[in-house]
Amino acid sequence: VAEAEVTGGSLRLVVDLGAGDRRTASANITERYGPGDVLGRQVVVVLDPPGGEPGEVIVLAGVSPEFGAVLLQPDVPVPDGTTVV
Repeated sequence: VAEAEVTGGSLRLVVDLGAGDRRTASANITERYGPGDVLGRQVVVVLDPPGGEPGEVIVLAGVSPEFGAVLLQPDVPVPDGTTVV
């Protein structure tokens, strides 16, 4: 996450996909995270989701009653833009 700010109850995230490709996503994760919690963090995203707009990015999170939305992230650092399988 290269940039993060609170906008209207959501976090607006600029995600670095590698090779200079940056995309903007909005995530409803403000109950658990503020901008400082996500800056520099690697997150898992879906690029161009089925039924979405071209270039759209969705940040993935697990959701539970106990913890709310918890961002998914690699357990070791990987290059930005690494393919998820």
